[in-house]
Amino acid sequence: MRLPKAASAPLLAALVLAACAGPEPAAPGKGVGEQAADVVSDTDVLKAANAASGEVVRAAGDCEAVKAALPEANQKLDEIESSVRTATGRATLGALRQRVRSIAESCP
Repeated sequence: MRLPKAASAPLLAALVLAACAGPEPAAPGKGVGEQAADVVSDTDVLKAANAASGEVVRAAGDCEAVKAALPEANQKLDEIESSVRTATGRATLGALRQRVRSIAESCP
């Protein structure tokens, strides 16, 4: 399944930002298996975050639709936040939140 360009842009931007940040320091006390499990978990969690923000992103040209989708998107992003395990995942979630916020701010 292909994402529309507007929906995939925030995720791509977040991944680029995360890649530019450099490698994450190893989590103290976590083995390679636990770190890999964190990455796999974040991948699934961030798919849900991208879907939650996608409704707002797709509606970006229609302020009424943005206003309707915004509360649910913010609620889902808030719920997802506690499930993110890595610094890269937190940066990606932050980029998605910022994209949703900037779209919301563009609507009077």
